[in-house]
Amino acid sequence: MCKNTTMSKAPKKKDYSSSRVASSPAQTPNKESSSLVASASEGLGDLKKSRVPIWPEWNEAEVNAEKWDATKSKDAKGAKGSHAQLFEDPEGRVDLPVSLKVHSWKRPSDYLVNKVPVVVENECAFDLTTANEHLLCSELMRWIISEIYILWKACNSGISGSEDRAVSVETTPGTWRPWEHIYSLCKVVKGHQPLYNPYGKYVLKLYWMGAWRKVTIDDALPFDEENKLLLPSSTNQSELWPMLLAKALIKLANTDLIPGNRRELGEFTIIHTLTGWVPEIIPLNMRCVGAMWTFLRKAMPRFQLKKEDSATSPDMRNRTEPLSLNNKSPEKHKDSAKRKGKDIDQGRKSQTPVATSGQPNHNTENVMVCASYLPLKLLERKTSELGKMADSSEYLRQCGLSQLCSHPVLLTQTRVGPLVAQPVAAPVPRWKLIRPHRQHRPTDEPQAEPAVEKPQEFIEVASPFLNLKLKTLVTEIRSRKQICSSVLASFTEHNENERENITDSLQSEQADAVEPTEVTAEDKKKDERPPSDQTASETQSTSVDTPPPVCVSEKPALQETWVPLEHFTHCFQTLLVFHKPNAYPYHSQKSQYKSSVSSRLSATALSSPNSAAARQSQYPEEKGSYFLVVDSLQRSEILISFSALLHWGETLEEKKELQLRCGVLTVEPFSWKSLIYQLPILSTHTTACKAVTLKLQPGRHVLCFHMRAVLGFHVHLYSWTPFIFGDEEAVMPVLTKESVCFVEQAVCIASALGQVVRCFSSDTERQAASRALTNTHFPPNSPRAAAGEHMKLFGEATHKMFSKALDRALTSQELLAVQALTLQPCLTLQPSPAACSHTHSHTHTRTPTLEHREQPGTWSERSPTEAEERAAVTLQAGLRGYAARRMVRAARPGTKENLSAAKTLQEMWASVKTDLKKHAISLLGYMFSESPSCVDLYGCREDEQSRISFSEYSVTLPDTPNIWALIFREVFFVPKDTLLVAKVYSPVVSALHVINNDTGEEMPKVFHKVEPHIYKSNQKGYTFVAEAHTGDVPIGRWRMCLIGCRQPLPFPARETPVNSFCVKEFKDYYIPNEKYIICRFSVKVNVDVLGTVQFQTSASHVHLRMTVLDHEDALTSATGKGQVIIPVFTFSADPDSEESQEKEDSEETDTHTLTEPSSHTHTHKYVVQVEVLHRSWAISEAEAAFIQTLRHAERNEIRVGGDKPEEVTAPSSTDQSSNDGQKSNTPKSSRKTKEKEKDKEKDKEKEKPVAKPASRLEQALDTSKPHWTLRVVCEQAEAESVCVKRDMERQEQIKALKMAWESADPGRAVKALQSRLQFINKCVRGLTGDGPTDGADRRDSVFQQSPDFQDMNLFNAAQFAPMDYTPYIRRTRSQPLLKDEAIAERQRVERSERIQEFRLQRDMVLERRQQERAARRQLKRRQIQLYDAIQISLWEHRQRVLEAREEFRQRLLVEETQQREEEAAHEALRQMEQEKNQAQATARKSAGKKK
Repeated sequence: MCKNTTMSKAPKKKDYSSSRVASSPAQTPNKESSSLVASASEGLGDLKKSRVPIWPEWNEAEVNAEKWDATKSKDAKGAKGSHAQLFEDPEGRVDLPVSLKVHSWKRPSDYLVNKVPVVVENECAFDLTTANEHLLCSELMRWIISEIYILWKACNSGISGSEDRAVSVETTPGTWRPWEHIYSLCKVVKGHQPLYNPYGKYVLKLYWMGAWRKVTIDDALPFDEENKLLLPSSTNQSELWPMLLAKALIKLANTDLIPGNRRELGEFTIIHTLTGWVPEIIPLNMRCVGAMWTFLRKAMPRFQLKKEDSATSPDMRNRTEPLSLNNKSPEKHKDSAKRKGKDIDQGRKSQTPVATSGQPNHNTENVMVCASYLPLKLLERKTSELGKMADSSEYLRQCGLSQLCSHPVLLTQTRVGPLVAQPVAAPVPRWKLIRPHRQHRPTDEPQAEPAVEKPQEFIEVASPFLNLKLKTLVTEIRSRKQICSSVLASFTEHNENERENITDSLQSEQADAVEPTEVTAEDKKKDERPPSDQTASETQSTSVDTPPPVCVSEKPALQETWVPLEHFTHCFQTLLVFHKPNAYPYHSQKSQYKSSVSSRLSATALSSPNSAAARQSQYPEEKGSYFLVVDSLQRSEILISFSALLHWGETLEEKKELQLRCGVLTVEPFSWKSLIYQLPILSTHTTACKAVTLKLQPGRHVLCFHMRAVLGFHVHLYSWTPFIFGDEEAVMPVLTKESVCFVEQAVCIASALGQVVRCFSSDTERQAASRALTNTHFPPNSPRAAAGEHMKLFGEATHKMFSKALDRALTSQELLAVQALTLQPCLTLQPSPAACSHTHSHTHTRTPTLEHREQPGTWSERSPTEAEERAAVTLQAGLRGYAARRMVRAARPGTKENLSAAKTLQEMWASVKTDLKKHAISLLGYMFSESPSCVDLYGCREDEQSRISFSEYSVTLPDTPNIWALIFREVFFVPKDTLLVAKVYSPVVSALHVINNDTGEEMPKVFHKVEPHIYKSNQKGYTFVAEAHTGDVPIGRWRMCLIGCRQPLPFPARETPVNSFCVKEFKDYYIPNEKYIICRFSVKVNVDVLGTVQFQTSASHVHLRMTVLDHEDALTSATGKGQVIIPVFTFSADPDSEESQEKEDSEETDTHTLTEPSSHTHTHKYVVQVEVLHRSWAISEAEAAFIQTLRHAERNEIRVGGDKPEEVTAPSSTDQSSNDGQKSNTPKSSRKTKEKEKDKEKDKEKEKPVAKPASRLEQALDTSKPHWTLRVVCEQAEAESVCVKRDMERQEQIKALKMAWESADPGRAVKALQSRLQFINKCVRGLTGDGPTDGADRRDSVFQQSPDFQDMNLFNAAQFAPMDYTPYIRRTRSQPLLKDEAIAERQRVERSERIQEFRLQRDMVLERRQQERAARRQLKRRQIQLYDAIQISLWEHRQRVLEAREEFRQRLLVEETQQREEEAAHEALRQMEQEKNQAQATARKSAGKKK
């Protein structure tokens, strides 16, 4: 029965594997990739010499084609004695636990001399405890043995099986056999028999990381110094399957990261590896006992007693009732040898499992529950932990377990009440009922209510190590155990008493109820009696210490005992709930691994997942995110299995150095329409594999799964509810549809509307149907203030639904029927504005609109008079009244109009009924779209928050690596106000900008992402601009997804997005100046151009501001750090009017040539200016000399006259059209004519470029120097219309002024240069101490230096350090002004006024500070006084309270004293009366005696 769940039939197995491959990213590697990496032999104590990738997935074809020997012609006998030809595991020797010391490794042929090794010999049963007592000191070995026993019992005999003995293979064909995981010299068939391989190669099929894996091992077995095998073995040592299976399991267990190195086993489970069942680890706590008991009652069978067996007891051969600390008289029972098998069958058949409510009965069949407890921590130092360990150890000892021998146990069933039925009370004779004895004595004393006894609750556990005496313990542990030897001996005696027969147990319970003292004395005598050897041997007959006298096949696999519920949480720390995956109809899984495990591994990387359905690929990171969508009308439970791969191939020393980083899985609510982080609803950590249950309420839920592991992870989801699990591409299309709750609500409304249509002519039925319809679309608990608007909206939605169903506009008769149905006469006269603007509407064509279109020409040119307006209002009122009366007649049952409207509605409803679900969704969807507040009236309001609509746009990235590029720029128009989120998917670093074209503002960002924003409908739309920095290998596509709530979404101005742009790029070195302006570039366009401007510096820490100026007026600006971008700016073209331009130039004055031009309304003069903010671009000393050279080069460009110095070579530009040509040096007579001539020369230079020497913008740029890059981007079609060049207007003005001076006075420039050099030479000679020379000599020296200006600069640089004098030069006006006495006096007066104003402000500030200081002192004094008053008042109130209390106390004392005195007086009187009465009685007695 259980075999089908673990190793199913061939067809089922094929289907399951196919579905798994479709959802799992793992793939089965080919024969070459799965081949052995190394097969060299290793000596004892050698480290691993080779590393291999993770184990490949199971492939039956590969196993069938496996080569089991070294060569095809090799003889098995020859291979048996030759160690050099034996197979060796390429992964090296298996690392055993630290508690097991390996001395040597041997092959089966080495230690089995007289026997022939076999893989399996006894197929009926096995014993893994008798021969493995020396291995029980290892926690890992105990878990392996225990879980194999548990799985054998669960699969072969079942938790509610008929017998505890081993199951015969002949009687139960569907059993699970542990040796079926081993393959050697056999094919992969059902019920295969592995054979002994002399070559030593074996293949095992084990479940790991979400898939069945092929694990290859050799048959080298470890031994200790005493020549004991260090792997589990059966009583028949020639059987190899326990050793081979344990060796493969230990290999998989070594991948588990054990925190703290205190345990040999983390969260790795053997049952999960052997079956693939999902392990859910639930920690136990005293606060969750009730919930745990409820779960166990549902998940396990319940023990029940049959009525016919109430007088006798079933066979309790392997079940013992533990001694409770609070119960002095425990239940006692004994084995009944006469009723072994039959009574157990009858007792277990009477058990009735209980299923979980709301789901099929799958808990008891598809869930197996185990419990585990932690080993004894001898190095624990916390007192609280030591106390818990002491209590746990005591409770475990009472159950027959030991904390030194921690292992998992199987939970088989639960029990409420006694184990043995209470005897039926004998009937009371009728004569005793005539005068029955009183049950209670009447008394006036208060009687305590009888305590309600809580029913006894027990859990049955099964373990292979029950009542086991450990013989192979450490000396320290043995000494600690000998201290408690007396207590353990007492416990053993109680166990002997508990094995009495059932009759003695019943008699002892009856004696305990009647005469408890006698029973206690008898028990004490039994406790004092020394245990005999015979009794002890009977008690330990089922123990593992001595071999059983019976056959191995009759030995029970697990022994059982009952544990009280109140002790269960003290004994065990965790519950292990194993869920069978085949029981869940819906499942999905995802895997993700690193491309390579570690540099220490082999050159072969991890086998990458490759599944088309799952769309998996290799990931360089260990993090992953997936999304889950659950949409259901009922509560959902999803089982999540999470496996993490934390380390691979490390040695024991390397494992100790590893940092503890568990695999983490978190589940949190997610919404694409919000950037707000929500707290996780589920989180789990694991070192191997762990499962958790996610419980969700009805409705639609969108959750995000975040997984993190060191080397890889695997997540698998199981559920009884349909769900979608995957990446965004798989999940987002599901959210565009309506939720199940929405569809259910819409269908209910449409069904109620159809019921009204069917009974439209019936008065009584229609009223009930109308009330039901109103309650359906307008719930009773809704606010009544919005009832009118909601009814109107529902009428419009109904009108819309009928129009869509008929696919045409409604006729007048159909419109009247709809009005009568919804009682809304103004559906067409006053429709909602949104309904009129709807593109698919056919019913909102109104008569006034037609009349307005066809009005006579005489009315179009004049306004109506007051009389005409009153007449129009009267006509409209009459029309509305007529329409209302007509609607009322059609809605009144029994009229002719009503019958006609009912017939029309029936015909219209027939069109709706053909696809009721579709039209119902359109009805409710229209209501939600027109009135968002209407969503709050229905239960599906939370589902609507997760509903999305999206549209995708993608472009190809440029092929050039390591550049900045504009990859996307489109204008989107928003037809309707909507919440919109722009999500970008890019393989390179990119940024998105969204600009409102009406206002020019950029949408706000959060963490460099455009935040969700409600986009208003505007005229020019919104421009989406995306920039990117391509990496080394720019491969892939850039994709943008616009996510909104509902349709319609924003649509682009062009159908196909354009990603090919023209980039005008300029580069140059950075030269600091006093205004901190980096560069100025002028932009001229012939047509209106939509451009993008980007600026980038070589230093990423520089704060920048880029501004677009028009006639020096700032139009837009942007700031940034390291780079700055203006995403969108429209450069407008000038009007083509050359004559007006020339006329305007002729009217300019001479002063206009030196000053900035005034602003013009019809012309544009765009300048892009970039400046440094906060002086953030500092220049180092090494770069100062280079920058000084660049400054001299700039001065040479504007030099006029004399010999032209040589050009300084430097930077380049990629746009040749932006370079300036050589200007003409022809002198002019006047400035106005000179400017006009200069403009003409510029126009000529544009048409015919002038050759000039190579400038700084034409040569390569040294990237090690501080430099910048300016890019102006436009579309390819507009590239010819854009001209970008450096703004040299100021330099040209200065140069033109010098040329004018030179033309007026030829040789003036040479004379000025000579004078300057003479002054410099004089200063140099004065500093060096040389005597003055004559002017001729100085002039000669100057002329010797004047031909080469560069040499002079070098000479000056050698004499004087470069210094910037601009901060010390007073700024001057645009025009020179002579300073006279009046100006000096005015400046002196202004200076004195400023000083006086500063002094007044300073005095005011000081006075204000003094007032504040005085106010603070006054406030402090008031607070102190208030505090003192409060203290005094408190003391007075305290004194009054104390006085009142003392007065009350004194009064009580007086009253008590008086009461005592009165009682003493009464007592004295009573005694006197008693004495008097006694005296009288004595006198009477004496008188009687005398008589």
